[in-house]
Amino acid sequence: MSRRRVRLGGAAVLLTAALITAGCSTSSTPDGQAQEGGTLTVAAAQGIPQLNPAIRTFAWEEVLFPLLWNGLTTTDESGEVVGDLAESWEASDDQKTWTFTLRDGVTFSNGEDFTADDAVAAFDYYLDPETATQEKNKISMVTDVAAPDEKTVVVTLSEPIATFPAGIVWVKMIDVDALDTIDKEPIGTGPYVVDAFTPDDSLTLVPNPEYFGEAPALDEITIVKAAESTAAVTGLRSGDIDVLWSVPQGDVAGLEGGDIALVKPENPSQWPSWEIDTTSPPFDDVRARQALAYAIDREAILDAAYYGQGTVSPTNNALGEVNPWFGGELTDYSYDLDKAKELFAEAGVTEGSTLTWWGVAGQYPEWNTSGEILQASLKEIGITLKIDNNDIGTWVDAFYPAGKSYPGYIVPNFQSTPPEPAYSLNFYLEGRCECNWVDPDFQTAFADAVAEPDETARAEKWGTVQTIINEQVPLIVPLQSTVVTATSTAVDGVWVEGGGQLHLEGAQLKG
Repeated sequence: MSRRRVRLGGAAVLLTAALITAGCSTSSTPDGQAQEGGTLTVAAAQGIPQLNPAIRTFAWEEVLFPLLWNGLTTTDESGEVVGDLAESWEASDDQKTWTFTLRDGVTFSNGEDFTADDAVAAFDYYLDPETATQEKNKISMVTDVAAPDEKTVVVTLSEPIATFPAGIVWVKMIDVDALDTIDKEPIGTGPYVVDAFTPDDSLTLVPNPEYFGEAPALDEITIVKAAESTAAVTGLRSGDIDVLWSVPQGDVAGLEGGDIALVKPENPSQWPSWEIDTTSPPFDDVRARQALAYAIDREAILDAAYYGQGTVSPTNNALGEVNPWFGGELTDYSYDLDKAKELFAEAGVTEGSTLTWWGVAGQYPEWNTSGEILQASLKEIGITLKIDNNDIGTWVDAFYPAGKSYPGYIVPNFQSTPPEPAYSLNFYLEGRCECNWVDPDFQTAFADAVAEPDETARAEKWGTVQTIINEQVPLIVPLQSTVVTATSTAVDGVWVEGGGQLHLEGAQLKG
């Protein structure tokens, strides 16, 4: 079965199947008026070890991004890129020069004016080779950032990028002159400021009196590290916790209803990635990669390993079917062991062959369950899958960084990316993916897509990109996983990005 989808003027039409929506209301109860003030207690299994947004070390740190800082651009709840500290922007005809006009009346939390010079300094910090930021791949094409006046920032690129405003959403306008004290008193432009911080334990935020926008509804946000998931769920039920981020998927079903609401992204963009070495046998042969795709019981993995929290990806696509850019001439890799056996045999993987599932011991139980399900499937066609779980250091050393050889290994991993394909499908670019895949047609198609300013034409080009990935199977994407946040029904205004990033800037309590 193949699929074709086109995106027209921002509206997507799926021609072969109905869309599956993953959105969920932030509150299950319409009753209750919003109140001013109060304290919101937020918990997660992770702690927050440091406060520099440029060098974040854990995903949970991203909860602070919209609370303490702003970028020139941001995304709204629908995933659209909108202005933040920039009120408008325009690109040159060749998409290589971007001019941003800053909004008036913005000050840092220390009372100093935010100007274009501050934006230039922030970009320079992110671009500095000494700054270990995960945003490097999104801004590596920046060759110059200038401030011709206090309200104008001009960014010059080495190549045309029509999606550049989406790529700088997480480049936060920090005060680079205050980096030495950022973990004690971070200076930002966001709606909240830090009142108290104990690394890897707790953090207290209070409203920023210098904030340029509407004043926050809450008096305080307290972020705490949960000792373990059972205690966190108990705290949510008892009212000691108002918001629990990234609920263990096995606990989600038991939380539905009553005084608890589940918050899910409208466009999930977190996805398991099973990495394989496309430069060494057997997965240097595309038939072996396609065979593996056919050998995966995606529905069983979604149900048993992820407790139904997500949607399967029959086309092996990093973009979910609800993503408006999903498209192309895509083959469904439906569970078909006969087809898998045939393709494996053509690639030299015959009955009696052994592959290795290279996992992590004591963490990510969904990976182990996925491996066991795949193991049972491969056994039916005479192929042994050895499950080898390791400490995380040994696990990562086998395949990271890109360029290492790991023949016959299937390495479970996961990616949390923006829904924008320029910053999710770029994982497949040469030198980035540990799958070591190099395809000149893909490289050219990707460059053409990111350079295309017209949305309709760009959608067609993203379809070409996805078609190449679908045919070549550089890695395995069994499903899109949903990161679930649970809140008290007394909480309103909370939402979650596709990759699981929690937004509390509009949070308030109901009376």
